[in-house]
Amino acid sequence: MLRFSTKVLAALVALVALAGLLLLMGTALAEAPVPVRLLYYERKPFNYSDESGKVIGLTAEPAAKAFTAAGIPFKWEVRSANAIMDALKRDTAPVCTPGWYHSEQRASYARFTMPIYRDKAVVGLANKAFQYKEGITAKDLLARPDVRLMVKQHFVNGAYLDDIIAKMPATQIFTEAGEVSGIVRLIYLNRSDLFIMTQEEVGLYVKMAELKMTDFNILNFSDIPAVELRYILCSRQVSPATIEALNAAIVKTVRISR
Repeated sequence: MLRFSTKVLAALVALVALAGLLLLMGTALAEAPVPVRLLYYERKPFNYSDESGKVIGLTAEPAAKAFTAAGIPFKWEVRSANAIMDALKRDTAPVCTPGWYHSEQRASYARFTMPIYRDKAVVGLANKAFQYKEGITAKDLLARPDVRLMVKQHFVNGAYLDDIIAKMPATQIFTEAGEVSGIVRLIYLNRSDLFIMTQEEVGLYVKMAELKMTDFNILNFSDIPAVELRYILCSRQVSPATIEALNAAIVKTVRISR
């Protein structure tokens, strides 16, 4: 029969206890939920980081509130708009991104939550040389054969405008992948006639382009009311149960303006 000294027995007991602790820690780590990567691109006033590095904005903050209220861990990651869309389409990890319009194309590869923000009405940012009739509707304006419309790659403008734009000849549409402030400058330089923006952001991006509102014509369209909603868009790696939990949290924490 083997006999151990008191010191050896104590050491064995300590080793067994340590092994048990490591096993418990490993089990806990294995069961810990993987944080959802909450992707955003810098687009004031919707999603952007302040001087301290905190992510804030009209859609970033309600998204963070919803995740927190639902008890779903997340971590912010800044990416380009194109990289965000690529991540959603690849669907290799649970990722979400706040502040996007709904479209059938996006719904084909991603999941939408309930809305977290309602836009104010959109406006047309036009260069000073652009001729137009005051009070013209977007439908009539974009039906003109001489209009050159600039659009940002991967952006949608809401169901009503997207339907109108889809009917325009491709030769009248200029797609730009750069930053919005750069697009504003291209409009100023008369590389295109018109760029459609929200009321919330037009003044910010004109300023970021180091220009003034008086450098442009601002078109208000009577046929486009403030109805467009913004959502949290998630990859299909994010489960329907998680979307349901986010929706329940949105109901409790988010107030959509009418």
